[in-house]
Amino acid sequence: MVSTMTKMIAGKKLRFSQSIAIQVLIPMVVIGLLALASMLISLLVTLNTQHDAEAINIAGSMRMQSYRIAVLLQQPNKDMSEIKIAEALTKEHQLFSQKLYQSSISKAAEKVGRGGIKQRYDEVVDNWEKNIVPIFSTIMSGSQISTEQISNASNRYLSQVDDHVDKINSLVLSIQQNTEEKIELLGVYEGLSIFLSFLALVFIVMRADQNLVKPLKDLVRAAEHTSVGDFSYRTYYEGVNEIGLLCSTFNDMSASLARHYRKLEDLVNDKTAQLQQTNQILDFLYNTAQRLSDAPIERDKLADIVTDLKKLTGIPQLSLCLTSEASTEKYDLILPSDDQHPCDIGDCVNCFMRPDNKHPEKGEESFAIEDTGESFGFLYVKTGENLPLEPWQKRLIESVVEHLSFAMALQYREGLSRRLMLFEERSIIARELHDSLAQSLSYMKMQVARIAKLFERKAPEEDVREGLEDLQQGMNAAYKHLRELLTTFRLKLDAPTLYLALKATVDEFDKMRDDIDVVLDYGLGHCPLSANEDIHVLQIIREAMTNAVKHSKSDRIELKCEQQDGHKTIFSVVDNGVGISDNPYKEHHYGLSTMQERAKLVDGELNITSNNGDGTTVSLAFIPEAFN
Repeated sequence: MVSTMTKMIAGKKLRFSQSIAIQVLIPMVVIGLLALASMLISLLVTLNTQHDAEAINIAGSMRMQSYRIAVLLQQPNKDMSEIKIAEALTKEHQLFSQKLYQSSISKAAEKVGRGGIKQRYDEVVDNWEKNIVPIFSTIMSGSQISTEQISNASNRYLSQVDDHVDKINSLVLSIQQNTEEKIELLGVYEGLSIFLSFLALVFIVMRADQNLVKPLKDLVRAAEHTSVGDFSYRTYYEGVNEIGLLCSTFNDMSASLARHYRKLEDLVNDKTAQLQQTNQILDFLYNTAQRLSDAPIERDKLADIVTDLKKLTGIPQLSLCLTSEASTEKYDLILPSDDQHPCDIGDCVNCFMRPDNKHPEKGEESFAIEDTGESFGFLYVKTGENLPLEPWQKRLIESVVEHLSFAMALQYREGLSRRLMLFEERSIIARELHDSLAQSLSYMKMQVARIAKLFERKAPEEDVREGLEDLQQGMNAAYKHLRELLTTFRLKLDAPTLYLALKATVDEFDKMRDDIDVVLDYGLGHCPLSANEDIHVLQIIREAMTNAVKHSKSDRIELKCEQQDGHKTIFSVVDNGVGISDNPYKEHHYGLSTMQERAKLVDGELNITSNNGDGTTVSLAFIPEAFN
C-alpha cells in the first residue's frame, strides 16, 4: 500500500515531456498548426491573386483597343468624318488611360512594388505617354482637322502599335508568371504541410503503439489472469509516464492481492481445520451424551469416553476416578484403552490427583464431577510441565465433566427413586397383607380355637359343622384375596407411554367378556406423569374395571381421561350397570380400601358414585407432580 501511494505521488511529478498526454498533444498541435498555416497561405494566395485574372483580361482588352485605335485612324473618307474620328479617338484615349491608370493592372503593379510586373507596367506607361499619346493628341485637341493630319497620325501610329502591343503582352506575361509562381508556392506549402502532417501522424501512431496500445494489451492480459485468480502475471512496461505508473501500480496491486489471497487461503484453511475440529468435538459430545443416556452407566462406556477424549484432545495422560455412590472416598480408576495399568497409590483420600491437590506448575489439573453438592469423582489431566491446557481443550473437558456429572447424578437419583418406590410398594403390600390376609388368618385362628373348644365340650355336630363352614368361608375369602393381591403385585408398566398402557388394559378387559364392551376415551394433552403416578393410576383403574366386570352387570364400560383447568387430571371408570350401594365396603373385601390408599399416595381424591340406579362412576382426580 505504501509503495502504491509512493508511485502515485511520483506520478504527479512526471516531467512535462514524458507525459503521454503531452507527447500526443504536441504532434496534434503541430498538425493543427500546419493545417492552420496551410489554410492561411491558401487564403493569402487567394487574396493576392484575386485581381490577377481581371488584370490579364484588361490587358488583353488594351491590346484589342490599341488595334481598334489603328483602325479608327484609317476611317476618313470612308465611313466617318474627321470630327467624329477626333471624338472617337478622345473616347479611346480616355478608356485606355482609365484601364492603364485606374484598373487592377495598376493595383497589381503597386502591390508588387518592385519586380517584373512593375517594370513592364512602367514601360507600357512610358511608351503610352511618350510615343502613343503625342501621335493623336493634335487630332484630339484641334478644331480644324484635316485628312492629311489623320493620315500622318495613322502612319506614325501604325509604326508604333506593334511595339506598343508587345510591351502590353510582356506585362500580361509578367502578371501570368507572377500568378503561376504564387500557385506553385501554394502547392509547395500544401505538399510540405501534408508531408509534415503525415510525419506527425506516423509519430503519433508509433508512440501510441509503443506507449499506449501494447501496454494496454499487456494490462488486459494481466487483468484476464487476475480475473481467474492468477496473480503471478506482471506487466513489462516501465515507462516514466501515466501508463508506466498504471502498470507499476497494477503489478504492486497483483503482488498485494497475491499476499492477501495467500493470507485468506491460510485463514480459510485454519477456519476449516477449526470447523472440522468443532465438528469432531460436537460429534464426540453427542456420542458421549448418547452413551450416558443409556442406563446403567457401565465401565466399558466410560472407558470408551475417556479413550475418545484422549484421542481428540491429544493429552498424554487422562484418568477418570468415579464412585457409584455420592460423596464417598473410594474411587474406581477408569483409564483409556491404550493406557491400562492398575492404580499403585492405594490411598484415595490422599491421592495427588484429587481436585483439592492442585499442581498447575506441573501441568496437572483435576475437574470435579459433582452436582448439587454431591461428588461422584473427578477427571485427572496431565499435559506436562509448562504446558497448560488450551482454551478449547479446557472447554471440551468441562463439557464432558458436566455430562458425567449430570448422568451420574441422574443415575444416583433414579436409584434413590427406585428405592423409595420399592419401600412405598412394600409398605402397601404390608398394609394390604395386614388388612386382608392377617385379619383373615386371625379370624380363622379364632374359628379353629372355637372348634377346638367345641370338640372339648363335645358339642353337637351341628355346632361343629357350622364352625367348620365359617372356617371354610374364611379360607376361601383369604385364598381369593391372595390371588387378587398376586395379580396386583405382578403388574408391570411395559408400555412406553401411559396412553398405550391404558389402551392395553382396555383391550385386555374387552377380551375378558364377550357380553361387555370396554372402550377408552383419552382426552389428555401434555400430561407428564411420574413412574410412581403411572403405577398407582393403572392399579386403581384395573381395580375399578375388575369390580365393574364382576359386579356391575353392565354391557358397556368406559374409561374417560380428561384434564381440567389448573392441570387437574381426572380418570373415570363409568359403567351402565345396576349401580352400587351406599356402603360398598364389605367384610373380607379390601379392594376399595386399597384404591383409597393409592389415591392418597398421589395426593388425589377417589370418588365412587351411583348414577341413580343406572350404573356406577369411579373417578380419581389429582394434579401431577410435574405441575406442582
